[in-house]
Amino acid sequence: MIKKLTIGCLGFLLSTSTLFALNEEHKVKIIETKDAGAYTYMKVTENDKEYWAAINKAPVKVGQTITIKEQVWMKNFKSKALNETFEKVLFADFTMKGISGADNVHNIHGKMIKKKQQSLKPDPKFNEGIVISKEAAIKTSISELFKDKEKYKNKNVEIKGDVIQVSNKVKGNTWVKIYDGKEAVIFRSPNEDEKVEIGDKVKVIGTINTDVDYGFGFAYEIIGVNSTFEIIK
Repeated sequence: MIKKLTIGCLGFLLSTSTLFALNEEHKVKIIETKDAGAYTYMKVTENDKEYWAAINKAPVKVGQTITIKEQVWMKNFKSKALNETFEKVLFADFTMKGISGADNVHNIHGKMIKKKQQSLKPDPKFNEGIVISKEAAIKTSISELFKDKEKYKNKNVEIKGDVIQVSNKVKGNTWVKIYDGKEAVIFRSPNEDEKVEIGDKVKVIGTINTDVDYGFGFAYEIIGVNSTFEIIK
């Protein structure tokens, strides 16, 4: 069902003529990319048609074929970061390996586009069942976590990588998506005002929890909890 809505919390300005058609999948091939602020704009082809799409900033490449989920089509959209106006652009969700659920807050809109079905305020119940280790951290990589998650389950790890997404003040935590060149994973910090930004190179230490589902679309094969971050200069 297509609806006309006005939503002011999406990170970009939507007009009353914006059309929403949620979650339709598009398999597209990337022919051009432009990073701008928190977004990656991609010129793509799909069934011999060319158009522009925008996703949360991600390390996608020209020539790559990916699947995106439709969220918002915008007409005559002006990107201030690019100083460019797109006749038509699709804002879409793109999920990298290890982060499940197109409806979680870590994608462009998530639940917020669906009448804010969840509260983003601190929620003690949201922390029930998490495992926190007091052992020394094991140095490893995100790729290694996915190769043998049982080895790292409920253990502290030390990871280095690039920050590609940050969500502050979500359920009393800051949620940071880290990318190591091959894979991506989210680490939760109990500091809801964690001062890391997209593009930062960081060292993060946190306890690995596996196969967890917090509800509200927050479900993960692997996630780091009770995390601390150090920006690498």
